[in-house]
Amino acid sequence: MISYAKALDLLESAATELGVESISSLNALERICAQDIFSPIALPSFDNSAMDGFAVRYNDTLSASQESLLELRITEIIQAKASAFKFAVAEAGCCCEIMTGAPIPAGYDAVIPIELVQLIERDGQNYIQIKHAVKMHDNVRFSGEDVGLGALLFKRGQQIQANDVMLLASVGIVQLTVFKALSLAIATTGEEISDNYAQELQHGEIYNSNAPLLMNLAAARCFAPRYAGILRDHKTTLQEFIQTSSEQILITTGAVSKGKWDFIPDTLRELGAEIIFHAVAIRPGKPVLFARLKDGRFFFGLPGNPVSSMVGWRFFVIPLLRKMLAKERETSFKLRLEQTFKKKHSLRQFLKARLSIQDGLATAQISHAQESFKIHSLTTNDLWAIVSEDDCVLIAGDLINAVPMYASFK
Repeated sequence: MISYAKALDLLESAATELGVESISSLNALERICAQDIFSPIALPSFDNSAMDGFAVRYNDTLSASQESLLELRITEIIQAKASAFKFAVAEAGCCCEIMTGAPIPAGYDAVIPIELVQLIERDGQNYIQIKHAVKMHDNVRFSGEDVGLGALLFKRGQQIQANDVMLLASVGIVQLTVFKALSLAIATTGEEISDNYAQELQHGEIYNSNAPLLMNLAAARCFAPRYAGILRDHKTTLQEFIQTSSEQILITTGAVSKGKWDFIPDTLRELGAEIIFHAVAIRPGKPVLFARLKDGRFFFGLPGNPVSSMVGWRFFVIPLLRKMLAKERETSFKLRLEQTFKKKHSLRQFLKARLSIQDGLATAQISHAQESFKIHSLTTNDLWAIVSEDDCVLIAGDLINAVPMYASFK
């Protein structure tokens, strides 16, 4: 049995980087950038107005006051998409009516909102009256104020979110180089497992909950999972699963402990697989297995208890995937422990917990349902609180490391 830290090192050392492909940036949600992305334009790409109003010269407005209204003659109307170069250079005593997003003509250096002026007409000319001076560059958006030309937008390994797609579209990037979608095959083991959810269980049967969990966790991260069914408790079922699967990573749940029907470790050895580790000093999920098949693909044998399977995915499969996708190792954050916790072993423990706010401070509230067969508590908690091997007693108010229950590749 090895430590969790050693297991992480072995996972990352074994990882091989994925190939890349070019896709439309408009359909890049949840995909992982395979290279740094730089902006081909400044954003905004030209100086423009932040609101509907009037472009003025700052110096012209200095004499305006409540007692002495200033009049400026309107010479132009500037709409969005108009070219700033088609308009005359600003003249003293003049202004331009301007729309939100329209370019600022040369010589003007501020915009006064339309609601702060009085419109008048005299001798066929339109004027505005203002009663206070403006500040230099009031309501002007400058070129590059948001994003500079050549600025780094996204680093290699960053996962694209919906707001990122907005930014890519804003700077005109239509193609994106991303890592290819990772393919996974998922199977469960056990004579007692049933996929017939519409049928009543026979005595001794249980519904398959691990496969739906893993399939949805994988799909939510934009991987390409395939459900390969239930492997009955015989080595030929595992042999067939491996030989007929083309996916890059194979995952099974169950049959990795030391029981009579735990056939996976021996079968892998018979097939020439390299078992990189089997059994890690953690709770839950101690029997977790990680192997490299003869053809170089990876194999995870996760324990069959539902929470152990969840821990296996969250703390073993995810770190390997992060490394394959050029991501840094995940870091935890610290929270105040809401109640005292004691453990009687020297294993690293992953505790179901819930983020809570006490007296305005973020705290971790440890669930009382930590047994690895208790599924309902997964739905009522949102954190994993991590107790190190050396910590046997944590007092309420102590800091504890935590990570979100569900992994993100941001």
